[in-house]
Amino acid sequence: MWQTCLGMVPDCDWWLTNGGGATLISYGQAQGQEVDVAVVPDEHLRWIERLPLLHVDRHRIFVHAGIDPNLSLDEQDSQRVIWKIYDDRSEGGHGQRHVVHGHHQHANGPILKKNRTNLDTFAWYTGRLVIGVFDDDMPAPPLKFWKRMVSLQERSERLDRDVFSSRHLLHDAPVWC
Repeated sequence: MWQTCLGMVPDCDWWLTNGGGATLISYGQAQGQEVDVAVVPDEHLRWIERLPLLHVDRHRIFVHAGIDPNLSLDEQDSQRVIWKIYDDRSEGGHGQRHVVHGHHQHANGPILKKNRTNLDTFAWYTGRLVIGVFDDDMPAPPLKFWKRMVSLQERSERLDRDVFSSRHLLHDAPVWC
């Protein structure tokens, strides 16, 4: 989001149709108006920009998208950390640490591999939010998952509203990103 809103991504159509339109509406963007990323407060964008790209504990690396196992943590490329998509056959990991990530959507997730866990369950679309519960003293994948499922009716109403809104923003008004 912050990359799109700050103009770091030249084409925002992909973001708008993958939850970005709904995000803008949640910030007050009116349906049918010209897309205006300025509705997202600068303070929010700066806060996101200041967040670390990785969180590392004794046993795990928490990251948005992924890391290169062949580079030290200090050498990781920020674009890869934000945009990487793991090959589904990849066991992942980084040295002795388990990698916990999202970004690669799997409606039937979470995906557990030997050395990595993908928690992205396509929640903005499916209504399934999954949280991994880890033991700080154990070098292992999650002990369990907490799942929150939005009811089919609630999800349907939300999807109808959000998908309509995103498409309406995209197709019925000029896009300025």
